[in-house]
Amino acid sequence: MGKAREIVIERSGSGRGSDTKTTELRLIDALLRMWAEMPIDQISVRALVHEAHSAQAAIHYHFGDMERLYVAASAAALTQAERWMAGRLAALAPLATVRIPPAMQAALINATIADWTGEQRRLAMAARHAPGPGWERSHRQFWTGIAEVIGLGAHAETIACYAHGEAARHLLVWNPVIDRALLEETTTALVTWLAARRFGEEGARTAHRALARAGYREPPPSATGERAVIAGAAADLLAAQGHAGVTFRAVAARAGVTLGKVVHLVGTKSELLALALHRLYEREALGGDPEQFQAQRFAPHAMLAIMLDAVLAGSQPVLAAYDEIERAIYNGADHAPLRGLVRAMEDPSGTWALTQLLGGEEAPPASLVAAFSAILRGVGHRAAHAADPPETLRVAAEAALRPFLPRA
Repeated sequence: MGKAREIVIERSGSGRGSDTKTTELRLIDALLRMWAEMPIDQISVRALVHEAHSAQAAIHYHFGDMERLYVAASAAALTQAERWMAGRLAALAPLATVRIPPAMQAALINATIADWTGEQRRLAMAARHAPGPGWERSHRQFWTGIAEVIGLGAHAETIACYAHGEAARHLLVWNPVIDRALLEETTTALVTWLAARRFGEEGARTAHRALARAGYREPPPSATGERAVIAGAAADLLAAQGHAGVTFRAVAARAGVTLGKVVHLVGTKSELLALALHRLYEREALGGDPEQFQAQRFAPHAMLAIMLDAVLAGSQPVLAAYDEIERAIYNGADHAPLRGLVRAMEDPSGTWALTQLLGGEEAPPASLVAAFSAILRGVGHRAAHAADPPETLRVAAEAALRPFLPRA
């Protein structure tokens, strides 16, 4: 079946519902296309069978249920992704014989992330929607290989985790040109730190954030009164249970209002999700008092232990929440303004944590904080989806974060 899985992706541009594809392959192809192109709240069994020009019974006949179809589609995408990764490593292999300066190291990382999230968006989105040990293993091997080839082998864990988290962000397309500038600035900040332990210059993040915030509008009407209570309840459910937990009935129960009241004040499931997303973003990224962080001081190694314990145990709800936000808003014109905000979000807690890790003397620039948070995202994702034993995960996570500790 492996060969067939490759065919469905390679031929995806030849037309939808082609008679030359089996029903099984059409269903897989349709799901991969929907993951890449449609908002998550619009993906349903009905939409899938319509996209595949098939019948609902075909899902049961060929796969048993939707969960097994998800697994099959993810496996199909992984087969193709591994071939793309092998090709990219082969193309870069000659660089292993020459010295690569930091500027070129950053450029190669940027180009690879941009190609993966752009030209290979269908594969990248499959990895985001249906992750698993196979994806984690292949991703880590690929980026470890990239790091070795371009002269960053000593920081392979850092690069692999960074690429994982930053690629997830770069799938948030808001303004492609400015988004790319932001990617380049963030990667340059990381490589500059790894090469010379110095802060780099920045400006793209400030401009991106200012433009994104200028174009941001909260879903109408304003979240006040009972609507504010509903918005808070929806955000709580999104953070705790993910997209699937944000239902009208669950929100009504958590908010202490009637189901009819939620339907009346919000309207549709899509609007309910948008309200939850905006409220969660505003509460976690724009809310809070930075001084509450600065009042707490930890020695670098103590801060490292605190972060490792929290991220590896999955007890960082903000990381999980942003993962859910990204998956929910990757596609759809209605979510474009929020994509811009999340792509260049403010991160007061990340700034505080990295400051402590660096020794607590000087606050790092926002782009290095963004690179650091991307690494944490990569660590957390691997902990959640890889099949590695806990001790292996901790050693790898510590290696990824070690470059930010003061030198002995």
